[in-house]
Amino acid sequence: MRYIFVCILFIIYSAVSFGQNWEIGLHGGGSNYLGDLSPNIVLSETKSYYGIFIKKNLSPFFSSTLNVYYSTISGNDNNFKHLKLRNLNFFSEIYEFSYILEFNFFKYALGLNPHKYTPYTFIGFGIFSFNPKTTFNGMIIKLKALDTEGHLIVSSKNGYSGIQPIIPLGGGFKIKITKGINLLTNIGFRYTFTDYLDDVSSEYFSIDILEDKYGYLASALSDRSEVHIGFDGKQRGRPDLKDWYFFYGFSLSFQIRNKVCFEF
Repeated sequence: MRYIFVCILFIIYSAVSFGQNWEIGLHGGGSNYLGDLSPNIVLSETKSYYGIFIKKNLSPFFSSTLNVYYSTISGNDNNFKHLKLRNLNFFSEIYEFSYILEFNFFKYALGLNPHKYTPYTFIGFGIFSFNPKTTFNGMIIKLKALDTEGHLIVSSKNGYSGIQPIIPLGGGFKIKITKGINLLTNIGFRYTFTDYLDDVSSEYFSIDILEDKYGYLASALSDRSEVHIGFDGKQRGRPDLKDWYFFYGFSLSFQIRNKVCFEF
């Protein structure tokens, strides 16, 4: 949280300091996840997301944006008939810091006779943090420390990292409401380089060994099926497919107009 707060202060300071052709704004809307516990979009799992950004209009067709986002994602096997037997579920907070480059299909924001609207697309890079959790017997349990697939037992590695790189990509539509205010609709997908957003990736591990090493919670949350399908080595997830999360909603931006401007 401390680093997110510093990023927000930097965005606000930058927008106030740099002036013309810069915009500052807010994001808001819904978030979802695609992965081992949600191979398709489930509307009932939709959560909200919020963000703040600063944008530099580079030309009538290009702009670059720094974003800070906060969201929650979740998934549940019980949403899918073919996954109900496995009976796993999770939720996780998402903190994201990203940079994107936008391309406007019509001349927009700058130059002579710009359009008042344009479709646009974007791609970029960033980092995000996550920490998968679940609810068990009325308690909220952090899953990473329980090593539910036994990787720390068979390897000297530290398991998966809760901070990962991402590639944001997507598009939307921009509308100029007034001379200094813009409304954007957008959908943005995040390709992640991890398969552990949901703490599920590869194979089941021996629940007896997990219980000896970490206690009852680790074995109980590794295999939550009623008939205990999770024998050692049985497929638990899809390690060949990385997890995704995505945002969709609206953004509102305000152009910063100072008398003294600095161009970089």
